[in-house]
Amino acid sequence: MMKFQENKTLELKKSTSELKEAVISIMAMLNEHQRGVLWFGVNNDGIVAGQQVSDKTIRDVSKAIADHVEPRIYPVI
Repeated sequence: MMKFQENKTLELKKSTSELKEAVISIMAMLNEHQRGVLWFGVNNDGIVAGQQVSDKTIRDVSKAIADHVEPRIYPVI
């Protein structure tokens, strides 16, 4: 079983239903550390829960980042 622990450059989100909070976390990490990693499908306790990912899910995440993060970044999704 994989387990993660949040820190200043690693943020965990249970699902993409937390996309708004995820974008805020991305901006905070970039502002403070110029880098960061965000994982969806991981509970706050660090246990991997998983998530179904479709093409729409990937488009939604990409669009949210493109619409709200300036200067533009090119994340690996």
